[in-house]
Amino acid sequence: MLTTLRIQGLAVVDEVEVRLGPGLNVLTGETGAGKSLLVNALHLVLGGRAGSDVIREGADEAVVEALLELPASHPAFGRLEAAGLSPPAVGEDGTAELLIRRVVSRGGRSRAFANGALCTLGMLEGALRGVVDLTGQHEHVSLLDAATHLDLLDAFGATAGPGGPRERYRAAFAALSALVREARALAADEEERARRADYLAFQLRELEEVDPRPGEDAALEAERKVLSSAARLAEAARGAEALAYGEEGSAAERLGQALRSLVEAESLDPRLAGPVGLLRSAAAEAEEAARELRGYASSLGGDPERLQAVDDRLAALRAVARKHGGSLEQALGRREAMRAELARLAGSGERREALRREIDARGAEALGAAAELSGERQRAARAFAKAVARELGALAMARCRLEVALTEPEGALEVSGRRLGPSGGEGAEILIAPNPGEPARPLARIASGGELSRVLLAVKRSLARADPVATYVFDEVDGGIGGAVAEAVGRALADVARERQVLCVTHLPQVAAFADRHCRVEKRVSGGRTAAWVVPLEAEDDRRAEVARMLAGQTVTASALEHAAALIAAARGQPQGAGGRGGGRSVPRRVAAARA
Repeated sequence: MLTTLRIQGLAVVDEVEVRLGPGLNVLTGETGAGKSLLVNALHLVLGGRAGSDVIREGADEAVVEALLELPASHPAFGRLEAAGLSPPAVGEDGTAELLIRRVVSRGGRSRAFANGALCTLGMLEGALRGVVDLTGQHEHVSLLDAATHLDLLDAFGATAGPGGPRERYRAAFAALSALVREARALAADEEERARRADYLAFQLRELEEVDPRPGEDAALEAERKVLSSAARLAEAARGAEALAYGEEGSAAERLGQALRSLVEAESLDPRLAGPVGLLRSAAAEAEEAARELRGYASSLGGDPERLQAVDDRLAALRAVARKHGGSLEQALGRREAMRAELARLAGSGERREALRREIDARGAEALGAAAELSGERQRAARAFAKAVARELGALAMARCRLEVALTEPEGALEVSGRRLGPSGGEGAEILIAPNPGEPARPLARIASGGELSRVLLAVKRSLARADPVATYVFDEVDGGIGGAVAEAVGRALADVARERQVLCVTHLPQVAAFADRHCRVEKRVSGGRTAAWVVPLEAEDDRRAEVARMLAGQTVTASALEHAAALIAAARGQPQGAGGRGGGRSVPRRVAAARA
């Protein structure tokens, strides 16, 4: 709910702070006292446009601040977070505060802040849409947006709950939509898929003709090095063989000489047995190395044909590597990917046929769920129209007619000749015919502000449990009425306030008598300047005196005071003279809990 509204430097307001509570909050005051300035201030908070002419003479800027207390899960916080603002601090009761600050400077520039963070007017207006309904300003009334009417109708008819008809329909429609999207994707570019298949087949054929093997290029590179250097390698091997064993003075000959010189010495000192053994091993290894070098040199015949074959194979491998990723490993990976994609493309015909069968089955489910939901909505539309008609009759608008038109759904799919949308087989729009003989028109096209306010009051009273808006503000709801109708308006406001916070600007004592919280707006002159003030009427005598002033004018008589006391007692449902203070009527359980 809206807990505090603070205004500084706006029109005739110097500085005012208004504290609001749950239930029905009433603002009264003499004509021209500035009651509607509070509504205009809320208009600015909700993102409305303003020029520099709204700034109080002598002030540099006008500042309006509104403190809202909302559930931490409220969509307003999610919208602000999506726009880049930090999430709010959450209290133990699961609520969070949202402080909106709007500043209009003398130069005409405007700034807006949400919980201290700078934001654009568009962000502010979008975030707060549906938080406060301001009937004096059409752009801030969520009911005027036809896009919300279907959800309100479903909530009124109790079809939107968990496991209800709407949830069952949406599940069936979501499954159907997914299948339809897949089928459209398959059918949309059949020619493109054929071209793609031909291209893949050509590329794959080229790869499979070369038929590369993992690591083949590295092995061939090593072989090529040997083939291209065969003569040099053979010469090196034969030279090493001669030095190790074959020629005079070779390593093997010198090792033999060393062994012979130590044979007699070993017999004299057994400690030489170790070196002698090592020399014998070295002589054997030199002989073995010479033998392997001889065989190696003999094997290097220098095969030009094999070298050419290796060069040709390497060229083919390099060509496919360049064309398919830059390396042989990437080309091999690409080959597997192309095989898989070709298999998918080849199987698309089978998938299309399977999709057709699945779409038929899911379509039948969605049609059945849509038929059930449509029946519930038709019943809810009739019941809603009757409920609003009763409310309109009590508000002296019995000749006004309300209809709920079930329209074509948006974003529809064609299923067996019927159009289905994400929310069902129909949309909904609330239409009003204010006078007999006139066609029913959208709510937003009702010209009279007071007429619109009473129609909206009747609609909101019927939707008290279904409407997601937490705070209603009525500025012109009592225009042109009085007597019993005024009392009916007050009672309707009080009934709506059992479920929602209501702020009403009124000049009718019959409405003011129902207040849970009553404030008087008055003008005071100080230092030769006039300023508007808001005075909370917390004492019982103050409330009675204000209602008496509204009844009698400037001269408040004893009979006016008695009449005021009777109005307040009647609004409370108490006999005249019963005690109590402030609240105006027995406080409903929801309001009492909020106050606690």
